[in-house]
Amino acid sequence: MNRLQVACGICLIALLAGSGMAGLPTNNVVEPEATDLGFLDLHSSQLDEMAQEAGRPPWAPLPVMWGHSEIVPVIEEVLGGASAQDRIRAAFLLGQIGDRDATRSLLNALDDPCRDVRIQAGIALASLGDERGQHAAWAALIGEPQWIRYYAVLGLSRLNTDEIRQNLRQIQPQQPEFISRTIQAALDQPAPVAAVAPDRRAVVWDCGELVDAFSAETDWWWHHGDYDQCIRCMQVMLLMDPTLTETYSNIAWLQWSLGDETSAIGTYHRAVSRLPDDPWSHHYLGLHYFITNRYELAIPHLREAVRLQPDIISRRMLAHSLEHTGQLEACLGHWREMYEQSPDDPAVKFNYQRVKKLYEGR
Repeated sequence: MNRLQVACGICLIALLAGSGMAGLPTNNVVEPEATDLGFLDLHSSQLDEMAQEAGRPPWAPLPVMWGHSEIVPVIEEVLGGASAQDRIRAAFLLGQIGDRDATRSLLNALDDPCRDVRIQAGIALASLGDERGQHAAWAALIGEPQWIRYYAVLGLSRLNTDEIRQNLRQIQPQQPEFISRTIQAALDQPAPVAAVAPDRRAVVWDCGELVDAFSAETDWWWHHGDYDQCIRCMQVMLLMDPTLTETYSNIAWLQWSLGDETSAIGTYHRAVSRLPDDPWSHHYLGLHYFITNRYELAIPHLREAVRLQPDIISRRMLAHSLEHTGQLEACLGHWREMYEQSPDDPAVKFNYQRVKKLYEGR
């Protein structure tokens, strides 16, 4: 990955806005000396160091953003005037950085016209130990995706009053299993209130490096065997960059592997809806139906993947799906075209000859 040697604040703005760096606010940018944290080395000992920072209990997220106060002024500008999606990202990041100087901006965001911004601002305030955020944090525990509920529990656990603990116990039975387990862990060992965060280290961010940080955390949880936490980290990656087609697929595969077929299908469809012109979004949904033997459902998605990218591997699965559903003529047509294009491919040659015999012997 090419790393742009620019101020980390400007780079983060570019990530939030997703539209390059033209016209970005620069008057509050601090340009610290750049230091590479090594997020691309997913097995770095730095991740274990992060896992122990600030007295973090075992169930809490790695503080990958904690302490980066040098970029707070830039993120506050985004929180005050950018698009709704950018304001959501900004509120989330301010909570992760742990700098209480962001409190005033987050309090203002509690009156934001967008509910999702208010939710993230409340969770961020609670995470900073400010009780004024708890109303929005409680609201997050009703109907919000699990990864958002997770951060709400984190914030409420940092407030850690007797009333909050009692309310968490009351709502625990109605929560999804992952959140219920998180609540129990938080009751057993609350997360400490984030200390006023000194500038830990200056980081050069390009438009993908923040995603890399949460990808590194995903890998850390993967090696610790906590796949719900992996899903939570990857959902944050999609908050930062909703165009990561493979990340949708990874989330859905884990959801399906954990027995949540409904959520998996929803995630695949979310990718198709968000990225309709990406052949791989259609491929992954078609692949899921294919490997679960629902060939009729797989066919339209595999067709769309092939329409968008004719040489995509979906074409072979499409041919097999047509065969499984008795559409031999259409199946043979696909194998014939692939054979004419790649006559030296042994798998294509074998299947073309096999299906040709089946079709002629009907």
